[in-house]
Amino acid sequence: MMTNHSDKIAILIKKLSLEIDKLSNPILEPYDLTHSQFKILKYVLMNPEKNIRQADIEHYFSMTNPTVTGLVQKLEQKGMIERRVNPDDSRSKILCPTKKAIDMKDTLCGLGDELENRLTGVLDADEKKELMRLLNKLLRKKEE
Repeated sequence: MMTNHSDKIAILIKKLSLEIDKLSNPILEPYDLTHSQFKILKYVLMNPEKNIRQADIEHYFSMTNPTVTGLVQKLEQKGMIERRVNPDDSRSKILCPTKKAIDMKDTLCGLGDELENRLTGVLDADEKKELMRLLNKLLRKKEE
């Protein structure tokens, strides 16, 4: 018996990822950001107490070095982040938001909330909590 591809979890997760991009692109377009740039910028903005290195972003988002390098370079070109010498290790650089990005922090956080609400609007609070629990469980399994 042939299996319907829509009943495979991996395919549904990939479709959901593509749906996130479709939802986010029109929301982020006025700010000249892609979804991938947005999530990196938001991560840097939301963790001001950390000395975030490119490797931290690679690990947190499970992205490759070349992918993150390209995204960081684009954000630098757009005047959103800058690389500075790491005060804990002068051999490495940390990523810091620029004044332009800091001034947009509240707006960007609001856009993130809007995107999540559009994505999960069909779920009630308990369903959202359960979805988070299950996704985190799958991600923890991956890290073992």
